[in-house]
Amino acid sequence: MLTLFWLFFMSATFLIRIDVPDSRSVAHDASLEAAGESVLQYGLGLDAEVTGENRLTELLSQSDYDGACTLLQDALMSGKEANCWLAKNSATSNPYGLVGTPSGNTVTVHQLVTVDENVWTISLTLWNIGGGA
Repeated sequence: MLTLFWLFFMSATFLIRIDVPDSRSVAHDASLEAAGESVLQYGLGLDAEVTGENRLTELLSQSDYDGACTLLQDALMSGKEANCWLAKNSATSNPYGLVGTPSGNTVTVHQLVTVDENVWTISLTLWNIGGGA
């Protein structure tokens, strides 16, 4: 009886084959995350043109939401694109700037920014274009 069970088990494992795909590279996600964090730091590092701590918070305080997102999207390195989402205090995030359709996998990077008495959540959803990594 034990021999029959063993033969059945071994034939089943021979016939049943499960293909497990390789996991995605962590480096792929890391390059997108690093690009998003760099862009956010770039926007926070630019000097304000008139008033404010930096250019990004200046645009947010002037209600120039498309301008704030365009500033970040234009700073992205070539081969990467992003959708920019803004949320004021506890409101729902809305897309601003150029809105594209991601091709492939995406990574989202978030940054909290205080402007006057408001807290802004800036989110960048990034993806690669043109086969870049």
